Order: sequence, then structure tokens, then C-alpha cells
Amino acid sequence: MKRSFFEIIAEILRVAKNGAKKTRIMYSCNLSFHMNKNLIAYLLENDLLKIGNSLHTTDKGLEFLRIYQTLELLLDTKVQTGIKNREG
Repeated sequence: MKRSFFEIIAEILRVAKNGAKKTRIMYSCNLSFHMNKNLIAYLLENDLLKIGNSLHTTDKGLEFLRIYQTLELLLDTKVQTGIKNREG
């Protein structure tokens, strides 16, 4: 199944939580060089990542992750509940 834009963004932010080089992000998130480059630029422009010795998730990025994880839980619960309701 194809990953959504937000799934990839969340994965990058998770990898960069404790600091990560571009190459580590690329391999950990299974991204092409060009996709990695474009997404990192996007995250830097939107203050979700910052550059130090390596790339780090910002407070804004951590907030995005927190909200994204909440949405994942809500949607997963609704999908599972919807499936149970259809079966019953």
C-alpha cells in the first residue's frame, strides 16, 4: 500500500527526534535521494526540522507528531469499529 504524504513526514520526524543525518533519514524512511532532499527542504522551510550537527525535529515538529499519532489512533479505532458494525 502506498504511504501518504503525512505518513512519510511523520516517519522523517520520528527518525530525526534524536538527531539524524540526511542519509540515515533516507534509508530509514526508504526514500529516494530526490524525495528525501525535497521533503527535508519542505520540513526545514516549515520549521518542523532544524539543522545543527545533524537534523533534529523541532518543538513544532514534535507537536505535529503528537497530533498525527492522535489522528492515527482515532481513525484506526473508527475503521475497526466500522468493520465490526458491518459484520454484526
